[in-house]
Formats: sequence, structure tokens, C-alpha cells
Amino acid sequence: LQTQDAAEQEQSENVPKWKSDFELINFEASNALLYRLYVQGDYVGCKSLIGSEYAFYMRGVIARAEGELEDALSWFNKALAIAPGSTTYLINIGRVYFLMGNHTLAVEYLEKAVKGNPSDSKAYYWLARAIYHLETDLFNPCEKARDLLLQAPSLQNSVELIVFLAKLMAELGDTNAAIQAYERALQLEPENLDVMFKMGMLYLRNNNEDPAFAMLGKALSYDSTHQQSILAAGSIMQAHGDHDVALNKYRVAADACDYNGCLWNNIGVCLLAKGRLAQAHSCLKKASFICPLDYKINYNLGLVHQAMGLYCSALHFLKAASELKRDDAQIIGAMAVVLSNMNDVNNARRAYQKSISLDPKAQVILNYAIFEYRHKNRDVARDALTHFKTVSSTAGGCRKDLLSKADQLDDALLSLPQQEETS
Repeated sequence: LQTQDAAEQEQSENVPKWKSDFELINFEASNALLYRLYVQGDYVGCKSLIGSEYAFYMRGVIARAEGELEDALSWFNKALAIAPGSTTYLINIGRVYFLMGNHTLAVEYLEKAVKGNPSDSKAYYWLARAIYHLETDLFNPCEKARDLLLQAPSLQNSVELIVFLAKLMAELGDTNAAIQAYERALQLEPENLDVMFKMGMLYLRNNNEDPAFAMLGKALSYDSTHQQSILAAGSIMQAHGDHDVALNKYRVAADACDYNGCLWNNIGVCLLAKGRLAQAHSCLKKASFICPLDYKINYNLGLVHQAMGLYCSALHFLKAASELKRDDAQIIGAMAVVLSNMNDVNNARRAYQKSISLDPKAQVILNYAIFEYRHKNRDVARDALTHFKTVSSTAGGCRKDLLSKADQLDDALLSLPQQEETS
């Protein structure tokens, strides 16, 4: 008996383990049930089995993922017709309307979902997003979306809601509240790289570079190839003149994904600052191919062509940038420099004056003063130089090279009366 038991045990051990868990599924098992219900006259049960709401729901999810929004809406409506009280289907219909740009209908369905299940964080999230995108003068959509999220019962435990609330707070100018919201999100998900990046960018927009750089560095410590954090950290280094360090950062991002217009734009600007004009031109052209409607890329291409002495091409790209972002003082000021190099004095003067009227930047005002001095309009040049000194003193500081050029121009203007008397 012991020998027989041992043999059976050995035989059972030799049987593959997957066989015990393997089960054949008969996909036609429901066909017999359908026929039996039909023969018995149970048409309600038969139709309910045929029109499975979950099957309709999954068809809708697949259609939405494939971008077939009309089909997705049809399938979700069929599922909702079978289960009219389902908040899941209401939310998905609202999401489809949101993706279709019909935010009014999206709000209508999502409000029903919130009433049906007040504890569903997804319903609050999509309703807040739909309200945020409403175009109305009756109320401030951003404020109403914020108030809705503050009423959500699951706010403190939903990172999705907290992050969107932080975005709304930042847009409304409440930076401290936005930072607190991001900190709460990091408490819930300490390794959320997107939250770290957004928090770093919020610090950066408020000119707090040290905490911004620390937060971006924290994100990169978790993932050294996180593209958004690399671009933001590299831009900070770039702004401080650390072009080589920034290029090393960008190289890591390019290895991960080189199809990024912002990345190649930043690389091109770094190379432009280092005087490598041909390489900068190649990088910026690639950035323009990826993002042809980005005004910053066209503006930087204009600067590269200006540095290369190709003034017609520079004017072409700067004109394209001004079409993409109208009434931008910096772009118009750059166009004024190009026009002056092309000896188009009248249009250059108009461009300088328009740029200064839109936003009196110290560099543009100094360029205008030098422009008028070269064309022997001494009084206008003196007035522009006085304006430059006023702007540079009130702006809290100015670049040393600009101050040096201003001093040279001031000396040249002061020496003019003596030169005229001598002559």
C-alpha cells in the first residue's frame, strides 16, 4: 500500500500544475439559455441577456479610446437605457460630450451623476472640468469649478481632485493655497512626478527659483529621464548662463524622446548663446517642424538668422511669430532691429515706438536711443536714454552690458556740443 501511495504521489507531482487550474470556457453556453428562454416565452429575460449593459459599456469605452466619439455616445446611451440610474454611464456620457466640446450638455449629465452618487470623485472631477471650460458671462467658470471641488466629500483623499484644485487656485492668483494643495497631493502620493513638476513650475512662475529647482531635482531623483522636469531644470540653468550643464540635461531628454519641439528649441537657444549658429539653426528648424505654430520657435529662428546676417529670413520668421502672438513688444522690438539693419528707417522707427508703447523694456528703449543717435536725431536719442535710465532703475536692476552701452551713448551725446563748437 505504501508503494502504491508513493507511486500515486509521484504521478501527481509529475502532472503540470497549470492543468489543475486550467478550465475550458464554452463561449456558446449562453446560446442554449437564450433558446430556452425564448421557447418558454420569457422575452424579458431573453432581451436582457441579449442587451447586456456591460457589453454596451465596454463597446463605448473602446470607441472612445479609438476616437469614435459619436459611436461611444451611442453605446453609452444604450447602456444607460437599460440602467437609467447608473452614475457610471452618466459620467461617461458627460465625458464624451466634454471631449466633443459640448460643455453645456456635459455639465447637465455630470450634475445628474453627482446627485446620484455624491461620493464619486470622478463625477466631481469631470463636472469641475466641464464648468471650467464653459464660455459664459453670467459667472466666473474658474471660481465656480473651485467652489464645486471644495464641496466634494472625497477631496482630501483624491489626488486627481486636489491637483485640479491647485491649478484653479493658481489661475485665481491664490498661490499659497495652490502650493498647499500640491503638498497635500504629495502626502497622498509621494512619488507622483507630475505633481512635483507642477509644483516646481508654480514656484518658477512666481520667481522662487530655489524651491522650484529643489522640487524639480526631487522629481529627477526618482526618474532621471522625466522630460518635463529636465526641460524646466535646464531652462533655469540656461537662464543663469550654464549652457553646457543645460545641454547635458537636454541630451538625456533627447535620448528618451527626441520628438519634442520645446526640447529642440531650448537646445537651439543654448547653441545660439554659445555662438554655434549653424547647429542652432538646425535644432530650431527641427523644433519648427515638430511645432510649426509655436511663436517662440519662430522668434528664436528670427534671432538666429539675424545673427547670421540673413535679414530677410529673420524678418520672415519674426513676422510669423508676430502673427501667432499679436502685439508682443519683444517680437516687435526684434523686428525693429532687423528693419534698421535693412536700412528701412521709417518702418524701424515705427516698430520701436510701437514696442515701447506696448511694454517699455529697457533693452528695446536703449536700442531705440542708439538707432536715433545713428540717424542724427540727438534730442530724441537723449529722451530715449533718459527713459531707459528711468525704466532700468524702477525695474530693480539691469544687465551690466546694457548699462555699459548706455554710459557710452551718454558720453557720446555729451561730447556732441563740444564737437560742433570745434568744427
